[in-house]
Amino acid sequence: MLRDPGRSIGRAFVGALLATACTYGPEEPRADVIQILPVGDSYRALVTIRHDVVRRPTGVNTFPDGGRWRYTARRWVVYLIDAERLDVTRLAGEPADDAVWESFEARLAGLEGDTVTWVRVTGCPKDGECYPPLRRVAVYRLSLSGQLERVAAVPAHVRLPGQMAARRPGERNYVRYGTERDTITARFEEGGPLRPLFTMGSDGSLAPVGAGPPP
Repeated sequence: MLRDPGRSIGRAFVGALLATACTYGPEEPRADVIQILPVGDSYRALVTIRHDVVRRPTGVNTFPDGGRWRYTARRWVVYLIDAERLDVTRLAGEPADDAVWESFEARLAGLEGDTVTWVRVTGCPKDGECYPPLRRVAVYRLSLSGQLERVAAVPAHVRLPGQMAARRPGERNYVRYGTERDTITARFEEGGPLRPLFTMGSDGSLAPVGAGPPP
């Protein structure tokens, strides 16, 4: 019986294609500073971090635009930092559930005085598409002493405080935060240099690395 060499080559190509189409690399931890929110007229600030464990696509699965990452773990964490004392306090953190897995995000939605903040978590169901009608929202009330509770919504009167580079009238403790890659920085005088304060690990942890405001 004669064999068609073209068909054999085609089958081999398809087999190789299928073998590489759905492959992923090893797990990699990733952490991103999402938000830094100053607390009142002080050197304190709230830092929201998203921590993921991802597997990058490999082979032909990366075409045409790099492919879609596979997330094996996702969570948010909020820290309270003090730029003067270089203190870090982990206030709260929660893993993402399947309802908010895709396009997962967590942001502080406002402050009430200097004692309570609200965390707004958004995302879409796992393994699905993500566009506005599918987006889910979860809201948490978080005290600056670390008490966390799920609530129905952010209160209507709660707002994010305005931020500006210039010193505000009556402001005593001038500090303006920023980020450079995995480092949280701060400026302690208008036009002054940025000082590195805290570095972020791949697990989403923060550790002091610099000095506070000049004496």
